[in-house]
Amino acid sequence: MSLASAAQALLDDTVAAYPQVTSLRHQRHRWTEPLRVAVAGRAGSGKSTLVNALVGDKVAPIGDGCTVWYQDGTSPRATAYPPDLDPYELPLTVTPDGPRTGQVDGDLVIHWPSRVLRQMTLLDTPSGGATLDDADAVLHLTPAARPADLAPLRDLQSSAVARATPVATVLVLSRADEINGGRTDAFVTARQIARRHARDPAVRDLCLRVHPLGGLAAATARTLTDVEFETLAHLAALPRTDTDGALLSTDRYLAAGLPAELLHRLGLPGVRLAVVLARTGHDTRLTLAGELARRSGLTELRDTIAHSLVARTEALKARATLLAVESALDGQWTPKTDALRVRLGRILAEATEFREMRLVATLPELPVRFPAELEAEAHRLAGGDGTDIPARLGLDEPTDAPGMRRHCDEALLRWQVLAEGGVADRRQRRAATIVVESCAAILDRLGV
Repeated sequence: MSLASAAQALLDDTVAAYPQVTSLRHQRHRWTEPLRVAVAGRAGSGKSTLVNALVGDKVAPIGDGCTVWYQDGTSPRATAYPPDLDPYELPLTVTPDGPRTGQVDGDLVIHWPSRVLRQMTLLDTPSGGATLDDADAVLHLTPAARPADLAPLRDLQSSAVARATPVATVLVLSRADEINGGRTDAFVTARQIARRHARDPAVRDLCLRVHPLGGLAAATARTLTDVEFETLAHLAALPRTDTDGALLSTDRYLAAGLPAELLHRLGLPGVRLAVVLARTGHDTRLTLAGELARRSGLTELRDTIAHSLVARTEALKARATLLAVESALDGQWTPKTDALRVRLGRILAEATEFREMRLVATLPELPVRFPAELEAEAHRLAGGDGTDIPARLGLDEPTDAPGMRRHCDEALLRWQVLAEGGVADRRQRRAATIVVESCAAILDRLGV
């Protein structure tokens, strides 16, 4: 039985044992929805900016202090969900800075036409924690990764299921463009810092990945207008003696009469970077926007969201279901509680998907790396390039079941040797064991 089927069967039986727990029944409906991804963090951490960057449009901020759900829709509209009252439609005004509504008490759902929102629903919460129980995955923003900044991640790991499956949270080091005084090499340094944090067990055990992000540059890269590009190209064409001094500080920038709106959109570090890029060959709006997105960290973050979260929607929904079941079992004992808890533990023990997600995320951070070819194969077999069987086996051409079994048997034997002592490093052997589990799961799906 697949992880998704096992989790849903356990949920059904738990609902029968705990009919008074409404959150369990609510959990059933979540299986029919896109992945729910919460954008969390303290005020000023850049949550709304990240939402804009991901959607590729100016959709946030909106309202004042409410929790906002961004969902796909045929046209922009807003629905308020006040506590203990029926939902109602709100007037929605679309401005150049994004949509605006009146004051909302409760949750606000924004329907917005977006290819990204067809794959996932984004939650932007004012406190960063109000609705995280309603999320399947979390993008947690913080400017640094000090112990105090990691406290919210530790709070998310308060249950046994959460501690056993630290695969639903991505730590985003926001304001990466401000490192090194906002110089153009800030993003390079930010990536080095992120890699160091990813190797730290205190951080690694709390999240799936660590990503640096220059939020303003990322959001503007996705929404850069022709006028803004022309302004940047004009600045890049000016003699450096006219611009370099003005780009040293915000005060000098404004005193030189340079465009204030560009400063608002990109921030001073982003303007510096964009001008340098425009000077060095990125001479169209599309090429400049693409390089800004890459340098800002947005491209890598979007890849992680696509391959490690959206592509694993069923596994993450199963995890959310197991968390809900665990909460019900911990809340009250019934004659069926112990048996349900045993089933919960068995599902966790047999859930190869969670171990695969951790492996794909941590392979590049192993102290002793596999040779490049083996590392690429491990990444692929564990579902890093796609979770369907041909993608796992690296098959570009249509292949029948016996052919796929032969490919999988060859890989299984190779990784069994490594897992049973073919490599000296303990972490490599553990990684090889997970790849063996992935191969066995492929063979099981093929009916072997």
